Amino acid sequence: MRLALIGGRLQGLEAAYLAKKADITTILIDREPNTPASTIVDENYVFDVIKQENLFKKICKTVDAVLPTTENMKTLVFLEKTCKGLIHFLQDTNAFWVTSNKTRSKNFLTSQHVAVPKPWPDATFPLIVKPARLSGSISIFKVSTPSQLPHIINEVRQIDHEVIVEEFVEGLAVSLEVLAKNGNSIPFQVTDLEFDESYGCKRVTAPTVLSNHVKNKFIETGLKIAKGLNLHGLTDVQSIVSPSNSLKTNEINARLPSQTPTVVFHSTGINIVKELANMFLENTLSSNKVGFEKGVVYQHVCIVDHSLKVQGEHILTDAKNLTHKLGFFGADEAITNFFSNNNADGKRVATLIVRDKTLEEAKKKMVAVISEIMSEFKLTNYID
Repeated sequence: MRLALIGGRLQGLEAAYLAKKADITTILIDREPNTPASTIVDENYVFDVIKQENLFKKICKTVDAVLPTTENMKTLVFLEKTCKGLIHFLQDTNAFWVTSNKTRSKNFLTSQHVAVPKPWPDATFPLIVKPARLSGSISIFKVSTPSQLPHIINEVRQIDHEVIVEEFVEGLAVSLEVLAKNGNSIPFQVTDLEFDESYGCKRVTAPTVLSNHVKNKFIETGLKIAKGLNLHGLTDVQSIVSPSNSLKTNEINARLPSQTPTVVFHSTGINIVKELANMFLENTLSSNKVGFEKGVVYQHVCIVDHSLKVQGEHILTDAKNLTHKLGFFGADEAITNFFSNNNADGKRVATLIVRDKTLEEAKKKMVAVISEIMSEFKLTNYID
């Protein structure tokens, strides 16, 4: 199979990595050179698909499907229109339109009777302030006092005039991918998320520490969301589980997410990119169900001065010269530029992946990996 990826940043990196695991040849197209995925894919093209439509159509004739790995709505609308009748397009644009704006997402979730964080002013402090139309951790702020709120709202408005202000929900962050076709849905593995000081996801672990009862409630929520979206494709669902085991869903994204699919693959052997492609190309929905779950710890680190720091995946956004390594200082795998000779900015980053029979064993293994890296590079501090 040959798969065209449109966008080479974090989603593109995720798709390229998992496609390689499934022996799928990847062809990347991005307007920018040297994106994170550009050194992971098999073929790399640098051009604007909208401005060079004929070249894009020519490449389409050489591949089996197009997987959009961008969230640019103008590009997505063009891709869906252009691919129609020409080639398989592996995304539900209608569902993505609902989930690409946090206000629309919240209204949709409320209409489906899915619990969400309380909006301000009904909510009490602390609050979360974030842009409605950007994904990831861009410009997310925790506000503890009323006096801080006007300033933070104005700051977020500098990048998005539509601002979300809602309660800060304390608890465990969990994630789930659901694949759906013609009203039938398959939930994949529930994973646990940890965040850095700017609310970027810095670590994903599996299997979840949730009880079976709460995990099943979360899976039911994911299936309800897929049904409400009339989903034909993939969606990611993120919720917060409070200490009292109540669930509040704070984000949905009807597209291939980054990070969690790789953890699902290493824990269960299920490759979500392969499942997504097979659903569209073979017109069948897999019967794969999560069975045995290995323990997996997946985290991002970078070298800052004389320290090794765990940070959110945003450190990979502009990373160059990434390569896939096996047996990296005791980690099972890594995506890294630690040993690149072409880092003009000197920014050394790595995504570390370790797995073992249990999550506890995987965590111990990660501690040993960190120790090996610090020793090799003569680092004095570990910041997490």
